[in-house]
Amino acid sequence: MTAVETFLTPLRGLLQGQVTEVVVNRPGEAWTEDQSGWQRLEMPELSYEHLRGLAKLIATSTQQTISEAKPLVSAALPSGERIQVVVPPAVPAGTVSLTIRKPSKRRMTLDDYERSGAFENVVVGSNTGSEVECDLLAYLHEQRIRNFLELAVASHQNIVVSGATGAGKTTIMKTLVDLIPSNERLITIEDTPELDIINQPNHVRLFYSKDGQGVSQATPKMLLESCLRMKPDRILLAELRSEEAFYFVRNVNSGHPGSITSVHATSPRLAIEQLMLLVKESPAGSHLAREDIKQLLFMLVDVVIQFSVVKGKRRVTGIYYEPERKRAILG
Repeated sequence: MTAVETFLTPLRGLLQGQVTEVVVNRPGEAWTEDQSGWQRLEMPELSYEHLRGLAKLIATSTQQTISEAKPLVSAALPSGERIQVVVPPAVPAGTVSLTIRKPSKRRMTLDDYERSGAFENVVVGSNTGSEVECDLLAYLHEQRIRNFLELAVASHQNIVVSGATGAGKTTIMKTLVDLIPSNERLITIEDTPELDIINQPNHVRLFYSKDGQGVSQATPKMLLESCLRMKPDRILLAELRSEEAFYFVRNVNSGHPGSITSVHATSPRLAIEQLMLLVKESPAGSHLAREDIKQLLFMLVDVVIQFSVVKGKRRVTGIYYEPERKRAILG
């Protein structure tokens, strides 16, 4: 038995049966996922020292380096599972994130899919609004803003909170995050710790160094790529100020809807313009035409909530939600 396999012993038993994913977000616990969802297990044997030692062994065995400067490792285990490892400072001090994905050995025929109900309720080329869209539009029309926000979060709408400095963007973002069901797995990407996750115990907070000033060389791009291997239900970017705007677009277009983020702007329409400029000014998005970026944003951003200070009080002063525009763009 290799050193890696020895260190993996506490987790090996979790990869049996119908389990498809095993994750460790912090010492002392693990989560498994099967067809019924996520389950949490107390595992006191998974100390920080044990997890850090496992991370180093995995990196060494695959000719990689893991350190404060290079805190991310993606590898294949000797038994075939894929593993993603993240260590501080890309995660909070004293924690290690592990994501182990068991390769599927099952082969299914079309008969199997049909018997399982996979082909039921397929939407074919519909250009009409869904029930959720109709409900959201009705809530807006009736000024039932609380109901609108609750349904927008529950239905995995991509939400941008817009406002000036001090308008309360971070506060309302935390309120919206608290509405996310507690059984969802969340991963945040931030340069400073702002989004406290309280109601969703299965979460990982990833950090990058703003303008490359810190020890870690992890960039928003690297963290997003790591995120996509970490089985998130939602990926949350705290605030879009520069090149991370491009990766926000990548994120919400990657099959992980329900993102919540914020941007500095004075109206919902100007929030879209600001996002367009941020994407255009990023190295990865500089070759894209402005109109193409705007069209993409109108397709991917479902809701913009404008927050402003009015007579000393923080208020919602505007909401953008136009699903018909998205359908028109999609043709």
